[in-house]
Amino acid sequence: MIRSLRTGGPALAIALILAVLAIVALVTAYSYSRSSGLFPIFIGWIFLALTLFEVVVQLRALRHPTPSDVAEPAAEKIDVLSEFGGFLWLGLMLVVLHAAGFLIATPVFVFAFLRFAARRTVVQSVAIALLATAFVYVVFAWLLDYELYAGVLFGG
Repeated sequence: MIRSLRTGGPALAIALILAVLAIVALVTAYSYSRSSGLFPIFIGWIFLALTLFEVVVQLRALRHPTPSDVAEPAAEKIDVLSEFGGFLWLGLMLVVLHAAGFLIATPVFVFAFLRFAARRTVVQSVAIALLATAFVYVVFAWLLDYELYAGVLFGG
């Protein structure tokens, strides 16, 4: 029995939307100068490969259901709002990043995501947020000598 598009469609739709976003990111990255475009092009190709892999996985899941799909079709229902929750988190990150810059947006976003979406403890969320911020600073600002975006609130 093939899983219906009603239950598997949202996941496939999201995978296709992400693939289109990856293509847009790549086209944009190729319009940058050679030195500015190297990193976005590299990430864009990885992004595209992963999204195309997800499209294939979702198409295979629609075509070849697992035994649990056949035995319990009601358990497979996908809540469309929860599927688009990732886009909402990404949108929040972009807003905070634009307003406050990398060094403020990184810990705020990582903490909020881990605490509220992943349901981690406050201690775990704070520790991981601080480690992520330190990683961003050390790799980009210190090792690569890249000036991190400061945000519009702080003169960015």
